[in-house]
Amino acid sequence: MENRAAGAVKDEWRRRMAEVRDRLSQAERDRMSAKLCALLESGALSPLRRELGRPLGVCAYAPFRSEASPLPLVEACLNAGDRVYATRMRTDGEGLELRELGGLSDWVAGKWGVPEPNPLCAPLMEAAAPLDLVLVPGIAFNAIGGRLGYGGGYYDRLYAERRRETQAGTLWIGFAYSAQIIEEALPSEAHDLELDGLATDEGIVWFGRRDS
Repeated sequence: MENRAAGAVKDEWRRRMAEVRDRLSQAERDRMSAKLCALLESGALSPLRRELGRPLGVCAYAPFRSEASPLPLVEACLNAGDRVYATRMRTDGEGLELRELGGLSDWVAGKWGVPEPNPLCAPLMEAAAPLDLVLVPGIAFNAIGGRLGYGGGYYDRLYAERRRETQAGTLWIGFAYSAQIIEEALPSEAHDLELDGLATDEGIVWFGRRDS
């Protein structure tokens, strides 16, 4: 849990960076999202498919409000034969579960209106299925791997659970507009997830691949 002082600092960063993102026009968001998806496909997913010699297991999300959209990448992954998953709030509200998408229409509005996979048509991810790459949203990032989320800690807990439950290698990649990248240090805590890379419309920065 955030202590009061650290929480106040994070809240101020969230307010400031949400304003930066919200100032982008819809046309700018669409253009940068398409470029970001193309760069991630050519710079990460295609090489990883060649390295592993098989389709990938990829976890993505549908954009909420002014978030960068990975939906063009989701469509490309489905067309390439990858298994695409998305996060859904568990019924107990304490964490996230992964469900497999069959298409771009498999979304419903979840808690707070955040899009999530429809449980009526998106089955739970099989326990033995590989998860090769997770796209991680956030409100702000920096060039040394810092990330500021939305305050719920859901991706941090998912990261910790995956590390406990599986030995398969997973890349955790921040996914954001270049306008969300700051030079300053971001407040962090010991339980924060560790990004392997950061993808923006200006390219991919790698922080070193970890086994997870």
